[in-house]
Amino acid sequence: MTASKASRPSNSSIASGRRSSGGAEVATVWVSAGDASGDAIAADLMRALAAARPETRFVGLGGAEMVAAGLERFADQEALAIGGLLEWIPSLGPIAGTWRRVIRGLRQTSPDLVIVIDSGGFHLPFMRVARALCNAPILYYVAPQVWVWRAGRVRRIAARADRIAVVWPFEPAFWAERGVRTDFVGHPILDRTIAEAPLTDARGEARSKLGLDPERPLIGLFPGSRRNELLRHLPPMVGALRALRANRPDLEAVLVQAPSVDAERIAALLAEAGAAGEVRVVESRPEWLDAIDVGLAKPGTITLELLLRACPMVVVGRAHGLSVALARRSFVGSRVALPNLIAEAEVVPELLQAEVTPDRIAAALGPLLPGPHGPSPAAVAQVEALRNARGRLGTPGASVRAAKIAEEMLGSDRA
Repeated sequence: MTASKASRPSNSSIASGRRSSGGAEVATVWVSAGDASGDAIAADLMRALAAARPETRFVGLGGAEMVAAGLERFADQEALAIGGLLEWIPSLGPIAGTWRRVIRGLRQTSPDLVIVIDSGGFHLPFMRVARALCNAPILYYVAPQVWVWRAGRVRRIAARADRIAVVWPFEPAFWAERGVRTDFVGHPILDRTIAEAPLTDARGEARSKLGLDPERPLIGLFPGSRRNELLRHLPPMVGALRALRANRPDLEAVLVQAPSVDAERIAALLAEAGAAGEVRVVESRPEWLDAIDVGLAKPGTITLELLLRACPMVVVGRAHGLSVALARRSFVGSRVALPNLIAEAEVVPELLQAEVTPDRIAAALGPLLPGPHGPSPAAVAQVEALRNARGRLGTPGASVRAAKIAEEMLGSDRA
């Protein structure tokens, strides 16, 4: 079984209704990303494809980064910034509105190619509709993590996508065992400046640039970029911070605000927890990942960013109880933190569901905090393990490789 569809209609310029502009063929590419990390990945792909085909028109669903890269946006991804199997139910109205705008845009633009990024909950039904509405082939870039849970989605993804570009080195074998051919392109985060090797004194340089005390221990809080993640992760994170400060009153904390998160929402949650003055809320900047001593993060892309900066971390994750119960029925592995999945070993502590309490978090963070003479032995050991895991990620160039696949799918005939 492959993701290629021999029966798909021809993608010639006549069949797709492409237009010409100044003698160059104008291809319309629908790009769809449902969250902040997908927005960044899609924007990089768009830039790489535009460099090869400057006349390409990009339309679709996305966020600010995609708009900056040239997207004609038909729908904002904001309403989709919800994780979990059931957590979307209270936001059904806004999600339905986004869906209608997306389908209307798909009909209006008649794209020559459809590219979807991750977000399987939205894109699996979307691909089915896209197949019915237009003749465009579909590229799934950054396939859902079916190797962690809900492996039953493999056949549906393969049936609806013409090609599947995967980003983890162990994914091609997983898909091949299930009869599906994929294209391994590497992880797109390696194309970003955050993947550059940290300076020898990255911590000191970052603190100097940010105007921070070079000596005080600093924890970075990363509760998530989705509304429900903030609600579930921020209160126990604040509780852990208080527990640690009982013995480390000099401990500081910053909450690094994801681009898609409403600052007022964060302020309200901190106020509800009585922690308005205990945590400094800062805008996302690469320097914060070097300035902090330890990261406390929910599972997801942020843990990969911390890995790339060789920053010790603890990963915590809570979801709706019923969502978890449903997910357990199709859970494939025993780990959810990306550094542990990449290393195929537990190199960072993971606390999930009932384990996510202030005391348990504090107990996991404490050994990683620096002492009077520098980094702790536990932090040094974790940093070494993170660096070894980094070597498994492959080489930069994912965006260019994915763009070449998109070019192949658009066809080589140029006006």
